Amino acid sequence: MIGQVLCAIGQPFILNASTPYAALWFSANGRGTASMIAGIINAVGMAIADLVIPAIVTEPSQLPMGFLCIACVTTAFTLPNPFIPKKPKTPPSYSAFTKDERSLSFKKSLWKLFTNYNFLIIAISFGVLCGLASTLTSLLTQIVTPYGVSVDEAGYLGAAFIVAGLVGAFATGIFIDRTRRHKLVLKAFVPVVGFMFLALVFVVKEDGYAGMMAICAILGFFTFSLLPVALELSVESSYPVSESISSSMLWMASQILGLIFIACMDALRDDNGNPPGNMRRSLIFATCFAMPVMLGTSVYNSPNKRLEFEEKNRGPISE
Repeated sequence: MIGQVLCAIGQPFILNASTPYAALWFSANGRGTASMIAGIINAVGMAIADLVIPAIVTEPSQLPMGFLCIACVTTAFTLPNPFIPKKPKTPPSYSAFTKDERSLSFKKSLWKLFTNYNFLIIAISFGVLCGLASTLTSLLTQIVTPYGVSVDEAGYLGAAFIVAGLVGAFATGIFIDRTRRHKLVLKAFVPVVGFMFLALVFVVKEDGYAGMMAICAILGFFTFSLLPVALELSVESSYPVSESISSSMLWMASQILGLIFIACMDALRDDNGNPPGNMRRSLIFATCFAMPVMLGTSVYNSPNKRLEFEEKNRGPISE
């Protein structure tokens, strides 16, 4: 229990580091990709652990060995930290160069965020879709096994969701770095995610494994692709609010809503239905939250304030 609490305390520091780190070390040509890598690395680690730990821990007596392996790997990754410079010798962008000059107090930053409807659209959209994605991966086995899908087959569905998502996030991160078309991706991808949740309601059935696999892969691709876009837009729409504050609001929303979604979807399980234990009502519940998000993103119209600020002040940067 103590270990779980300590890990839970430490995780937000890792999640919230993505956009501040990208802004500090990368120019506009690389921030999207950097945010993408930092944002999805948590999912990558979970996927690797899900594959490796079961191979190591084959019986309860070997559980301490599994924890020892995790401790060794995480410790190894912390060793280079003392040798990483606090910041680059030359700021990668004008916004990074003037970061201290434009800093706002925490109270003023919160006021700007909560009175900025474009930021609220991004925060709510990210919170709902990221929370639903987390809930889906957590409950996927329980959703599909009542229809004759084995635990191993359910694992393959989860793997398809994650692998396709990694491909999508990587491609989208590069795309937005090169084109700056954040809003295009947002408005095109969010409806796809909503309709894929709707499709799940119909494909999760007996003899529907092929459809489940296809929908999980498509859903993973488009959901993960929105991760770097939302993180970057949270900064662009709220500039000059600090990246560490704006992105933290997004992760906080996703964690809170994810907890609520898990509790609600588990409570909607139909133990007396056909088949017993099916979660059709849970999928309908998820769809009812995923579909309306597209309405909010359709009216998002904020300029990319940070990019525009850098364009106006383009030129050599000197300390």
